Amino acid sequence: MTRLFVPSALLLCSGLVACNDDLTTDDVGPTDEVAGRQGLTWHDDIAPFLADNCAGCHQPGGIAPFALTSYEQVKSLAPVIEQSLVAGSMPPFDAQTTEECTPVADYLHDARLSATQIADFRQWVEEGMVEGEPKAAPELPAPDHIEDPDAVLALPAPFEVTGTRDIYQCFRIPLETDVDVFLQALEVLPDNDQVVHHVLVWADPDDASADLVNEDGNYPCGGTPEFGNTNLLGIWTPGAGVSRLPEGTGATLKAGSSVVVNMHYHPTSGTTGIDQTQVALEWSTTPPDDYISWFLIDLPFGATVQDAGSGETDFVIPPGAEAHQEHLTFGPFDIDFLPDFRIYAITPHMHYLGTEMLVTVTDGSSGDETCLVHSPTYRFEWQTQYTFDLPLDELPTFGKGDHIDVRCTYNNSWSNVYMSDHLEGEDGAEPGFVTWGDETTDEMCTAMIGLVLPFDPSILVDQMF
Repeated sequence: MTRLFVPSALLLCSGLVACNDDLTTDDVGPTDEVAGRQGLTWHDDIAPFLADNCAGCHQPGGIAPFALTSYEQVKSLAPVIEQSLVAGSMPPFDAQTTEECTPVADYLHDARLSATQIADFRQWVEEGMVEGEPKAAPELPAPDHIEDPDAVLALPAPFEVTGTRDIYQCFRIPLETDVDVFLQALEVLPDNDQVVHHVLVWADPDDASADLVNEDGNYPCGGTPEFGNTNLLGIWTPGAGVSRLPEGTGATLKAGSSVVVNMHYHPTSGTTGIDQTQVALEWSTTPPDDYISWFLIDLPFGATVQDAGSGETDFVIPPGAEAHQEHLTFGPFDIDFLPDFRIYAITPHMHYLGTEMLVTVTDGSSGDETCLVHSPTYRFEWQTQYTFDLPLDELPTFGKGDHIDVRCTYNNSWSNVYMSDHLEGEDGAEPGFVTWGDETTDEMCTAMIGLVLPFDPSILVDQMF
């Protein structure tokens, strides 16, 4: 994976790290209808909201490539910052209210600045970026990490990433706990983000992976750990931070079990990279009231391609298409003994050609459609987990007779700024037909759904396997 740090995609903030939790979608809007205030200064007016919304990433030691915590730093980059704020490309938070989607609730950790804040920044730049009277700097938000993890699991040995094709490799890491524990938070710490495409962390309650690994503690795998009794604990995609489970929930990690870290590597430029990613875990020894499980909606996981009027039911993106759409659906399922699942979070996932995703759930009885997320400005390098800001008992549900629909839009032309990455910089290469596949140069249409369950899914899986 090639990380891009260009002016049009400056990393002004991470949607999972920023701190303005009080912002709602009603506060975000065009700035041409909002006038900035007069006589603004850095210390009184600009520094406070940049500290709240951007310094979670843009501070010394943060995940962004430069800091935005001093007057001098911001003044030197002000024109580019202004351009990114007005364009809406930064802070990166792509779940939006649109004509097609009114989400059921606001999302936690919405990092976007309000229209008034953007107008104030523009006015401050227009007035010459006055510093004002120095005062104590605003307190910076702490970078979002698990401060005191119960375990930090490293891949058992450094792994060499080489060649020209994507690599899917699973790593077995035994848990050193004598009692059952219940996951509360998970943080993936990529060692080499030049080659790490995404990471899935799976529970292995029976330590089945012990029979699959080589002498270095790993084995080749696909998008799953290649055994049945498992539960998806967490997901890392570019731009992600700590995955914290909702209060009162957890995921079971059995005593004497293992965790399987499923790494998707994308070699860059034919060179060799070394990776030894770590996973930090925070857990409780008290059983939760509800349990968390992640489910992937895409072609390998039971979804099907739907004919959207084109007469085509195959997943094929033609060359030159700037807004090609694929429609997937999952369900309805007909299992009487399962209760409704509650949906607490969703992460859209596509590759370099993906530009937009819309995910809805339709009630099988009434036909009512609920929008879960619309990401009309999807970007590969910022694949955010969108978590509903709702009590557990008010979350949207998915049950018997319901179905979830995923619409993905792709730009397979040179108007796509990521086309060079898609073609891996090959001289003379041109866009071609693209199908679904595991390679980064293929495409996906994956909605990663975080579910709240009233039972421990490991018990159900035990009965099945």
